[in-house]
Amino acid sequence: MAVAADAHAPSSPSLPQARERGLDLVKWLALASMAVDHLRFLIPGHALLGWSFVPGRLAFPLFCLALAANLARRPPGAFGASERRHLGALLLFAVLSEPAHDLMLGNAHKFNILVSLAIGWGIAWGCNALQRGPLLLAGLLAAGAAWLHGSLTYGMLGVLLPTLCLLALQRGGPWPALATLTVLLANLTPRLSAALQAGEPRDWLIAGACLAALPLGLWLLRTALPVTLRVPAVGRWAYFFYPLHMLAIAAAAWLLRMP
Repeated sequence: MAVAADAHAPSSPSLPQARERGLDLVKWLALASMAVDHLRFLIPGHALLGWSFVPGRLAFPLFCLALAANLARRPPGAFGASERRHLGALLLFAVLSEPAHDLMLGNAHKFNILVSLAIGWGIAWGCNALQRGPLLLAGLLAAGAAWLHGSLTYGMLGVLLPTLCLLALQRGGPWPALATLTVLLANLTPRLSAALQAGEPRDWLIAGACLAALPLGLWLLRTALPVTLRVPAVGRWAYFFYPLHMLAIAAAAWLLRMP
């Protein structure tokens, strides 16, 4: 059942290729939903652009699922060149993206999502290793995340989500449902909670997008894609896309404010 097991299965030479294309589809959908989400910063408070928040709820859980899928493809506790490059890129671009993030949002109240993803990657890697040193590191990272909870995008639940996604991929059972519920809870601000109780249609769509993100991503990972379907690879350029698209939106917003 687990995608991780499929990734290592040698019985079918076409299986790894299908697995890769599904993972790239998850990444493309995460990037696209993130870019659409950020369109609302072009004109803050705009009624129509405000709806971009709805598909934007797909982005973070799909990024977490992509991290988990990559971890599931490697032996537990492995920290080779691939892991060093992945973690190094997350940390480097988390730092480089912070000015663009603050410029687009107009504030510096929370870190950009790469900070949450980097911490989440470390916790998921440590828990997956099931060794004393990595588990200690995961515990320290979780404690640090609890301390920084108010400054992290999606808070403590956000940094735990990659681990829950990894468990959903590897073990199935209740873990996909628990991970899906965590997505909703991570987005459940007091404003959203009040709007849901008031029956606001837009906010019910937001909750629906939160609940649909991981099932959709898991379906893409587990579905045998048509051989003729070509899915361009999502490479390291995606790290550059993150700060650059925020700078472009911030620049466009500034131009739109000009008299």
